[in-house]
Amino acid sequence: MYCPDHPDIGNYKSTELPLILPPDSNIAYDVVVEAGKLRFMENRQVAEIQLLLLERHSISISASKIELLIKDFIFYVAAVHQKNNNIIKNYINNQGGYILHLDATCEGDSPKLVSSIDPISGFVLYSAKLKSENKDDLAVFLEEILNRLGRPHAVVSDMGKGITAAVTSVFKNIPHYICHFHFLKAIGATLFDKEQTTLRKALSKAGISGNLKKLRHKLSNKFADLPLEDVEKFLTEPDKYGKDLVSSELSIYYLILWILDYNYDGNGYGFPFDHSHLNFYKRLKVAYSIIQDAVVKYSTKSKNNKLVWKLYHMLKGIVENSSIKLHEKTYEIKLAEFSNLRDAFGTAPKDVKNGLCKIKDTVSSFKELQAIKNAVEKFKVKLKKKIKTINDKQVCDNLLKIIKSLDQYNDRLFTDPLIVEINGELKLFFIHRTNNIMEHHFRRFNYSCRRIHGNHSVRRNLENIPGQHSLIENLKNSNYMRLVYGDENKISEKFAQIDIKKIREMREVDKPNQKLYFSKKIKKVIRFAKFKTHLIDAFTLVAD
Repeated sequence: MYCPDHPDIGNYKSTELPLILPPDSNIAYDVVVEAGKLRFMENRQVAEIQLLLLERHSISISASKIELLIKDFIFYVAAVHQKNNNIIKNYINNQGGYILHLDATCEGDSPKLVSSIDPISGFVLYSAKLKSENKDDLAVFLEEILNRLGRPHAVVSDMGKGITAAVTSVFKNIPHYICHFHFLKAIGATLFDKEQTTLRKALSKAGISGNLKKLRHKLSNKFADLPLEDVEKFLTEPDKYGKDLVSSELSIYYLILWILDYNYDGNGYGFPFDHSHLNFYKRLKVAYSIIQDAVVKYSTKSKNNKLVWKLYHMLKGIVENSSIKLHEKTYEIKLAEFSNLRDAFGTAPKDVKNGLCKIKDTVSSFKELQAIKNAVEKFKVKLKKKIKTINDKQVCDNLLKIIKSLDQYNDRLFTDPLIVEINGELKLFFIHRTNNIMEHHFRRFNYSCRRIHGNHSVRRNLENIPGQHSLIENLKNSNYMRLVYGDENKISEKFAQIDIKKIREMREVDKPNQKLYFSKKIKKVIRFAKFKTHLIDAFTLVAD
């Protein structure tokens, strides 16, 4: 505003307006915060946010604008984090320093979302999207952390060569420990590769899973007229229909359901801790033996065994395959030793469901740490003796590689607790044995993406979200909120202190590379009935 009668005074600028909304905008900071909270704290979809803003606050904003506000929320959170870097650094120094846990998530050819967390404070320290996990890209990532927070006491990560090289390049001789879960995963993936591949290909070639599902569907349609209660109680009341054909069909139906439920035998860790193909094959064998026992119970004049014989021949080809039997035998030998190694580390408990949530993170005493070391040493001694009794050279070589890996990475697998002096007092830090803190972090990210988009794949999310996304996690940390924001109600005040130029820079960097092959219009064109004709015309016109 200005006074036309006193131009010498100059313009009058409100001191309150910049505290309410960003320059060149008509959407206030508290609206940005509300949209961000609905998105990331409640995992709301854009349409839901649009409706809630209208219902609760009488604010009407287009869906495309809300998507921009969601990104701006991430940018402001990242800018506040960076602006308060010294406060965060002092807090971490006062706790005795930090341990750097590193990991990345991706899907297909999507960018890698790399995050870093300090398990002592629970803070997400830094995150970014990288094209790959090679040494150079990761070194830039680590240098940013070094510049912001200084050197960590140690680094915990998977066994990736890029991470190892980058850590050495940036932090020099810093202790770099391997996540026990990732170590076991790498060992198992190599150990079972041949048998797993052979079994998978054999099952796929036989088409057994598809055939069983077709038969299940066919039978399910037959039972559509039966009371659901009768179907559910059939196994406890098998005489309900006597010797009618439906009784045999229900028996077969239940057997097929049991076979196809083979994933229940896993613990929820994924391969190589869970062996879905082997579990499937084992259930096929059991089902085959059940069918063999069942067939002899039918009269030679019975017509009810037709479906039983059909299933028998469906299973026979795969179960009696001599090559598969041989691979199963070596698979079981390797699996027994891998199971023993898993027990020695005590990282991935057996006989649990949703196992990724049960991984043992850390040790809490010298005694427990020493017990793990001793268990691994005993395992090596027993395995060496076992190898001498095995005649299969390929199996022996595979098992010897386990011992070699344990010897090679021994110093990076086991560490004594760190002793740190804080204000004249000694404090003990036990290094987390796994990167489970990162696994939980990315599982929450995946859940959020699937809840928001209703899609199991998170590839598109990784392509479109800003690299600073992981810092949102800090808003769920009460210590971080008190340290950086004061309290939850002051988020918009902190956003108002950020120079808009910083946000504009982040927007510019975040602009995605246009991928034409994702264009809906192009997909529509290539699926058009006269596509070939149009393409030939195009070639004709552009050809020299």
